[in-house]
Amino acid sequence: MKNHDQLIDTLSQSARPVKRTWPVGWRVVAWIITVLPCGMLSSWAWHSRFTDWSQPGAGLALLTLVLAFGIGASAMAGAFTLSIAGLNPLRLRWAALLAVVWLAINLLNTASAAATAGAGRFGEGIHCYLFMLSASLPMMVISIVCLNRTRSLYPRQSLALAGSGIAFMSSTLLSLCHEVHLHRLDFTMHLAAGATIVLLTVLTGRRWIQLSR
Repeated sequence: MKNHDQLIDTLSQSARPVKRTWPVGWRVVAWIITVLPCGMLSSWAWHSRFTDWSQPGAGLALLTLVLAFGIGASAMAGAFTLSIAGLNPLRLRWAALLAVVWLAINLLNTASAAATAGAGRFGEGIHCYLFMLSASLPMMVISIVCLNRTRSLYPRQSLALAGSGIAFMSSTLLSLCHEVHLHRLDFTMHLAAGATIVLLTVLTGRRWIQLSR
């Protein structure tokens, strides 16, 4: 095109105003305020009881709840940070360490093999699996919409972090209506639900998060 002024005018007319993205901390706070009520409502059909925090050993269950909440928030902060070009990736060493502590405490709180015997444990594990999946569905949609605001040079990594945050937030909600003591098969289904959530988040969100080529 020889007429550069016409090209500049055309581009100027089609340009849209750029909205400044919120700081990562505020985005995480807004994300938490949004996803927790939505996850609670979407999983209400699988809600059967409230946790009895007066039982012996409830302290460990409460500690895992707090850890799951902190890990979920940290993972989502990492996803938001990684999605913004030019920002240094958030160091997740502390979040990884907290995840190891969370896993160790849950294993410590897991009942012995003799106590886990019984046909009802498998059904309880399936119930928890479906609870976490149903709680995570609106969280996935909200997270993908939030990440779509900035897109990402590393869509799989950003979505994997977001999926991890969603999985831990779903686990947080599950802790509010679960026995304080875990059983091996039950906890295995918790981990399976978390892995499923991460995989679904990566598969469904990649198209909306990756930069246009």
